Amino acid sequence: MMSSGINPAQMASMLVQAERASKDQLYSIQKAQYEAQLAAYKAVESRLNSFSSSMGRIADDDFAKMGVTISNEDIANITADSSAAAGDYTFHVKQLAQAHQMAFSASEFDFTGNGSDFTIDVGGETMVIKMDEIGSMEELRDYINDSDENPGVQATLVRTDGDVKLVLTSDETGEENQMVIDRPGDPLTGQVLSEAKNAIVHMGDGANPLVIESASNTLDNVIDGLTIELKQTTPANEPLRVTVGQDKEGITESVQSFIDEYNRLIDELGHYTFGKAIDTGGDDDDDDDEDKDNSVPKPGEDEVGVLNGDPALRALSQKMRNELYGESSDSLRLYDLGIEVDRNGKLTLDEDKLHSALDTHGSKVQDFFTEENGLFDRLDNTMASLIDNDGYLKNRQDSMDSNIRRVEDRVEQHDMRMEQAYNRYLAQFVRVEQLTLQMQQSSMFFY
Repeated sequence: MMSSGINPAQMASMLVQAERASKDQLYSIQKAQYEAQLAAYKAVESRLNSFSSSMGRIADDDFAKMGVTISNEDIANITADSSAAAGDYTFHVKQLAQAHQMAFSASEFDFTGNGSDFTIDVGGETMVIKMDEIGSMEELRDYINDSDENPGVQATLVRTDGDVKLVLTSDETGEENQMVIDRPGDPLTGQVLSEAKNAIVHMGDGANPLVIESASNTLDNVIDGLTIELKQTTPANEPLRVTVGQDKEGITESVQSFIDEYNRLIDELGHYTFGKAIDTGGDDDDDDDEDKDNSVPKPGEDEVGVLNGDPALRALSQKMRNELYGESSDSLRLYDLGIEVDRNGKLTLDEDKLHSALDTHGSKVQDFFTEENGLFDRLDNTMASLIDNDGYLKNRQDSMDSNIRRVEDRVEQHDMRMEQAYNRYLAQFVRVEQLTLQMQQSSMFFY
């Protein structure tokens, strides 16, 4: 049996592919561009929120921080909070606080079950050691350490010269934490390894210094705003000299953090809004653009920002730059603080000039940023309409989602039409094939 030589399915498929190619390309490009715009709007929103949060983190306390310089860091660690008063201090560390520590030989205890009980008292809290429950130095150590009545001591065993000694150490330093070990009728002698002592610090260089005494080597309730952690005593005639002042380095870090976040925002806005717009084949909200010119440039052919032409984002960049040139209530400007705007709209910091401004203007520098209607307030207000829950960027994201769904619906409808076209072409080619066979069969009667 002969035939026309036509493959109906193959021919129908070729016609459909040729018919659908232009629309496939159009819808693919449109969807890719809408998805790119959606991702860009989300990225811009995230960057704006990050920038807003960075301003919120630079609170008043960041500008009120006090810094400390000390003459000998081996003597003490000293930190200051915002309540510390600026000034110079002189300290003579005469004595460090230390814990009470005693050692007892194994020979002082009777582990036969007939030994005398004894007590350990620290600061008025007492525990009783019942020797009839203890059979060795190890058990004595564990009895003390594991007891719920332990008054604040640590027991350990030290082995030396063939002897095992029980060493008791108070958990806390200071005279008030001295251990009192009492065994009536048969006192324990023991050996004092370390006496309970308070820290003693003389403040001032005069003949009548202020004497500071503390059970702890951490002095945190002595001088307002200062925490002093003592590490060593001071050598004779070498007092510890301390200067408390505004923490310029900390303030500089906070200002630099703000500048870095601002510059990242400017970079992001520039990345997405620079250049000329790529035609997407019609207005975003036009549902009837299916048959418009589909000669749409492919993504990547032109290096342009996917949000190029967005008026709100272009206006935002300009508005933010305008706010940077505003004055504080004290007539300070960014330039006075060592901050300048370069030709690309990004900020730079002159640290020396900022430090000089802190010396000259003090709290007015803080006010420039954080006061009501200060720079941070003005920038936040500029961004508010964009990043609110029902703001511009959310609306644009919703619009892009709608556009993507609309394109997907069109693709689905297009697929249905192309399937119908395929079935129509297939039926036509099958009919041609059938007619060809009939003609071939009829022609055989003439031979």
